[in-house]
Amino acid sequence: MGGMDGTRVKRSMRGLAAVFGVIATLLMCGPTVGTARAAVAAPAGDAIAIGDPHALGVVDMYVDPMCPYSGQMIQERGDEIGQRIENGRLRVNLRFVNFLDKYSASKTYDIRAIYAAFVVADQSRSSDITWRFVEQIFSAEQQPHEGGPTDLDNNQLAELANRVGASPLAQDLIRIGLPIGYDAHAIAANNLAVLRQFPEPGVPTVVINGGGPVDGNSDWLEQLPG
Repeated sequence: MGGMDGTRVKRSMRGLAAVFGVIATLLMCGPTVGTARAAVAAPAGDAIAIGDPHALGVVDMYVDPMCPYSGQMIQERGDEIGQRIENGRLRVNLRFVNFLDKYSASKTYDIRAIYAAFVVADQSRSSDITWRFVEQIFSAEQQPHEGGPTDLDNNQLAELANRVGASPLAQDLIRIGLPIGYDAHAIAANNLAVLRQFPEPGVPTVVINGGGPVDGNSDWLEQLPG
């Protein structure tokens, strides 16, 4: 038993060393606290800003990682949104909320998915990688069901990040799951406070060029300039 206990201790020490190594790397090279950026996006507070800041169309997009209607919007319009981002016609300020966290199997899925998205955006600084990760977590194959028996654990979220080309450091941070650099609870709470000021504070909600909120499953893409 003593030999087995010694082996467990060694494994635990190796695991702790890996965690401290990731934290040390993070402290040396990022992330930018409070703001995740993709492509040439400017700091955006509680949003992940994806795309050219000079795009004619700028939207604030409120979504919940567990929300089936948020998933429907991304599944149906995600390709077109991604194309408009990449050709410089659209900038998306992605604003996550966590209405449905308590209905996830782990009771923490929304918060972990939000953190993962911020890490992917910050470490990649790529609109393509960031948006493809968003499409992954909202895909019909991956998005957990409200009240379902399972959701995605940190290793599975890290694997989705790997699929879209996120860095090993981003994947490690997602696996560790510590709120390093980003407090997903605060981010979600701040966005929710703004969302609740709208007449119909549901998700998905889209605000076009600072105007009034519209249903994210409406024809809002056709209302964009350019």
